[in-house]
Amino acid sequence: MEREHEVADWIGATGLSAAAVARRAGVSASTVHRIQTGRVDPSLGTLREIALACGIDFDIVSRPVSDRFAAAAARELLEEGYRAPDDPEVRRWRERLTRMAEGDSPLDLAAAAASASSPLDRPGALLLSGTVSLGRLASAGDASGDSWALSGPAGLTLPPQHDPAPVVTILWCLDVQKVGRLLGDANLRATHRVDRARIAIVRAEPELFAGSFQRGIVRYAAPIQIILDCLAQGGPVADDAMREARTW
Repeated sequence: MEREHEVADWIGATGLSAAAVARRAGVSASTVHRIQTGRVDPSLGTLREIALACGIDFDIVSRPVSDRFAAAAARELLEEGYRAPDDPEVRRWRERLTRMAEGDSPLDLAAAAASASSPLDRPGALLLSGTVSLGRLASAGDASGDSWALSGPAGLTLPPQHDPAPVVTILWCLDVQKVGRLLGDANLRATHRVDRARIAIVRAEPELFAGSFQRGIVRYAAPIQIILDCLAQGGPVADDAMREARTW
């Protein structure tokens, strides 16, 4: 839920006017109005005062950042022809990435985006341990009837479809649970530990599939998406991705 809608819901549930809530919160009515219309990004302190005035409190919970808009912003900057979603967060991430990048090169920008968009940390991702062929993953993707694409280290080398999927292969799809069920008879087990995962089934928005390509029965995400997903994994996979990207 967008913050402005959340604040509006808080106020609506009280039965009070926005001006009355503003008085109780110790902020100006114009501040509350700007928050409700999305024209200002309130501080946590201001937001909590408004919440308390509505009889609500909240906790701040931290987690590794994994924001699809970070990857979309990087692709818009680096990939000719890619059209990012029409969302204000894409613009904000373009600005953030220029601040976060260690240098001015495209690889610096990609590394910054990768650190903020890891599919392995994406809420709702299904992590699986075990062994499965790339072709079997492709069959599940096709059987879902929706868009899908593989990413990760296999995208750097494009191995034969009968080869085992390397650690960690990303299966981007529109319905994680559907694809997970289609792999129910494979030698795979769900895990909550990233260090034990070989496969990650991750929900994608439709624009992620732009630029995807086919090798035999296996569909791969766009090359820049593959680089981002490999850089996000760190270690040897990220090193391989960096070497590959330097050849472009």
